[in-house]
Amino acid sequence: MVCIRKATVDDLLAMQACNLFCLPENYQMKYYFYHILSWPQLLYVAEDYNGKIVGYVLAKMEEESSECHGHITSLRC
Repeated sequence: MVCIRKATVDDLLAMQACNLFCLPENYQMKYYFYHILSWPQLLYVAEDYNGKIVGYVLAKMEEESSECHGHITSLRC
């Protein structure tokens, strides 16, 4: 079982490590900072029993649209 919670700045390194381990598209740390500073309510992490981050969701709102909508940038589970 895992715990899902909002991500914090302290989680960004672990999120990046999680991404590097499993996904072919890798982001620089500034990309994670941009997301958490712009849309802190849209980043979540999944932690195991030991507090290790084993997944995350990185989402954003579209800025260049007249309609209010967003999308998931990266999902790792």
